[in-house]
Amino acid sequence: MNVIEIPLDQIEVGDRLRTVEPSWVEFLAASMAERGQDTPVWVRKIGRSEKYSLIAGGHRIAALKAAGKAVAIASVVKASETEAQLLEIDENLIRRELTPLDRATFLARRKAVYEELHPETKQGGDRKSDQNAELCGLIPAFSEATAEKLGLSRRTIETAVQLHSLIVDDVRKTISGTWLAASGAQLMALGKLTPDQQRKVAFFTVQHPDVRNVGEIVRQIENRPKPPAPEKLEKFLSFWRKCDPEEQQQIVEYASAQMPSVACRSAWDKASDFEKRTIVEDFAPRLRGFSEKEAA
Repeated sequence: MNVIEIPLDQIEVGDRLRTVEPSWVEFLAASMAERGQDTPVWVRKIGRSEKYSLIAGGHRIAALKAAGKAVAIASVVKASETEAQLLEIDENLIRRELTPLDRATFLARRKAVYEELHPETKQGGDRKSDQNAELCGLIPAFSEATAEKLGLSRRTIETAVQLHSLIVDDVRKTISGTWLAASGAQLMALGKLTPDQQRKVAFFTVQHPDVRNVGEIVRQIENRPKPPAPEKLEKFLSFWRKCDPEEQQQIVEYASAQMPSVACRSAWDKASDFEKRTIVEDFAPRLRGFSEKEAA
């Protein structure tokens, strides 16, 4: 891997998987204007021309231009177009914290590129020959290989890839850089909507950034009435259902001690005949005069 200086006008940026964030570019440009470029970008040569294709470093290229620089320090990598895509994806996944939306985009694209490079690992792929069958045993499947390389769990990877498939392309581009891109739970809620509903929610998100719940956005779009606030009993029942049996027993004992007559009356009114007999047999020995009556 050679590190050389390349004029910016000889580097073709092309379409990037992740949108360039102006605020990050501004920060990098200020640093580069003062200290210069610390980290090389990655490029690959385009045929026999003097042009290079950018693999990784979109923000750095934009920052260099913003800082008025004419050249970029670049590492020239020998890679095919498909291999270059995998390098770009991994450099972004490893180098910088991504939003859940960005991570889903990169992992979904990594899956497509990985299976293009290793079609024998794809479910239902070509495994006709003995050689392919043996090779498939040597090369790990996408989730396994990615988990090992990036230090992510297979569940995280598979959930991210699924999330990417649920949200339509133009919606992903619209919500990139908004609060919604940073919320995995709300992205999942968005993914459950139809494509048309997703587009309406995306537009609403850009226009009204203070509303940060997909369900509430849908309610406002459909002009449905706001649901009433839960009553105190509903709040308690919701809490009660989350308690285990031992915690529920502690609650009952505490409440009974605070209002013994109410607790007894409520228990008696709702009890079956068998339960009433059980209550009488339990309480009778505790009543005043019971012992004298039994003795007589």
